[in-house]
Amino acid sequence: MFKRIWQSTLGVLGLSLIAIGQFTAIANWPPFFNQLNVVVITLIFILFFLGFRPALWSTLVVGFWLDIFSFNFFGLYLITFFLVIWAAETISVRWLTNRSLYSFLLLIIISTAAHNLIWRSLSYLSPDAPAGMFLFQKNFWLALAYQEIWSMMLAILLFNVSSLLVKRWQPFFLEKKTIL
Repeated sequence: MFKRIWQSTLGVLGLSLIAIGQFTAIANWPPFFNQLNVVVITLIFILFFLGFRPALWSTLVVGFWLDIFSFNFFGLYLITFFLVIWAAETISVRWLTNRSLYSFLLLIIISTAAHNLIWRSLSYLSPDAPAGMFLFQKNFWLALAYQEIWSMMLAILLFNVSSLLVKRWQPFFLEKKTIL
């Protein structure tokens, strides 16, 4: 019982630090480096390796902190992250068959794009919404490309480090059985 409470407390503290670091530190880095979206990568990592329920709890913690610090309406990040996690879980269950690096990369790429599209679409509900449709703006596509590059690099690094540290996360492949 004590171990479970201790793990949960450390998890909430770690996720809170990631969210606060994303909003305060990473957002102030130079243009290419500030597109690193550690929150989405962390949530997909949790979904991929720990499951849907821990990912939902993590989404609640991270979304809460980002909504607290944001100047947008409260709930923008919560709604966005819940939709991204739901979409990633749906894709993972319906289309991806194993826990390989390729599945993890595909899930990260789709989730990063979904996060940007959902967040930008919902941000138009804010009182200080940007003018013009974001799909026709060069900055949106450039930021998305940078985030995809960062996401793929971190996904490869995280997957390989986790597979070295934890033996149960070793990649496996499904074998095709031939019928004679």
